[in-house]
Amino acid sequence: MFGKLLKRSKSTTSRKPDFQQGLAAFEAEDYAGAVANWMPLAEQGHAEAQFRMGQLYARGQGVVRDFGDAAHWFRKAAEQGHREAQFSLALCYANGEGAAQENALPVRWYKTVSKASPPTAEANLALLYPNGLGITPDIAQALHWYRLAAEASHAEAQHHMGLLHAFGQGVPQDHAAAADWYRRSAEQDYAVAQHALASLYANGQGVERDIDQAIAWYGRAAAQGFVNSQLALAIIYEHGSGVEADPARAAEFYRQAAEQGHPVAQVNLGLLYARGHGVPKDYRETLKWCRLSAEQGNVNAQFNLGLIFSNGLAGPPDHAEAAVWYRKAAMQGNVGAQVNLGLMLVHGWGGRPEMVEGVDWLRKAAAQGHTGAMTNLGALYANPDGKAYNPIQAYVWYIMAAAAQPGPERETLEAKAHELGTQLTSEDRHKAQLIMEEWKKNPKLVATA
Repeated sequence: MFGKLLKRSKSTTSRKPDFQQGLAAFEAEDYAGAVANWMPLAEQGHAEAQFRMGQLYARGQGVVRDFGDAAHWFRKAAEQGHREAQFSLALCYANGEGAAQENALPVRWYKTVSKASPPTAEANLALLYPNGLGITPDIAQALHWYRLAAEASHAEAQHHMGLLHAFGQGVPQDHAAAADWYRRSAEQDYAVAQHALASLYANGQGVERDIDQAIAWYGRAAAQGFVNSQLALAIIYEHGSGVEADPARAAEFYRQAAEQGHPVAQVNLGLLYARGHGVPKDYRETLKWCRLSAEQGNVNAQFNLGLIFSNGLAGPPDHAEAAVWYRKAAMQGNVGAQVNLGLMLVHGWGGRPEMVEGVDWLRKAAAQGHTGAMTNLGALYANPDGKAYNPIQAYVWYIMAAAAQPGPERETLEAKAHELGTQLTSEDRHKAQLIMEEWKKNPKLVATA
């Protein structure tokens, strides 16, 4: 059983707590000194000190991290009208902080002790953490505190009120109300709200669709370095969405976002260089920007790197390097990468043939409805000199490719399937029919068979 908990002893010094001294200590990263000054003031009802103590508990600076205590002090300050505390308390309720963290020491301690002696655990937990380990999500409480802070002109709270209305959380979904809250925040130069308001104008949600207004608000956010707005403007100018296309301006905004590390902006800027739109045609720049994006896991950039290396667009062809990037993209489900990797492996481009893995990637692409993959599978299985020769499978894949292929190519594929069919026994054709029926039920399952 746990022993009695000692009460915190009162300081023997006669020095009076001072908020500014606490602030100086905090800025010097002397968090214990900040606590020594702010805690007595917080207990005396000093709203700013209460808010600061809430922050210290939320971050675990100078005190043991405890969201229950953080929420306790945020509430004390919030009830005195402290708008930052109101917003912070709203965040606590919106997200649910503390107890849900399975790895938090108090939670693990409580679970362990409560197995042996639940009453003892409850008693000691209450003494150790009188304000609880945290608070559970409560959207109604979150909405209450967000509203108070928002009505006191807290820009971020106004943005969150917009979000709640846009997604219908705690309130009926209402894009017009969302636009109103976003506008209040945006007019205070809060970039996230400016972007959100611009998006409503771009899509005509809650406001009349107005691309000029969208561009104006995206522009204000972009000027503050908000990367998503930079990307949005780049896309608008590249594709001429509601305005005349301007590849040079698109490249300018893509570059701003790309230099901040946005993977979509990076690959899109690289593709502008590949086409010579708005920038000089330069595959070395394409390679540079696609690599930066691909290294962040962007599947389109990975696929494009495969194309660059396999086709030698920025230097001599390098099939081994192409295979590396095709494989990364293929593993993320990129159908083009699956086909290209499959063909590289089947034909041994850049190394010895890897028939089993190559066919597997082609089947995965076929499972996504790629007719080229189906046609290549048919050709592989139809080749009597190849290691994959299987006339039943060839017949199946030619039929399925023909069914998925519009236009004159369909007749060619049907002719190949018919020719193979005349060479099969009735039992073989029945097996093929069963395979195709299973394919219709679950293409992905058949693709790995």
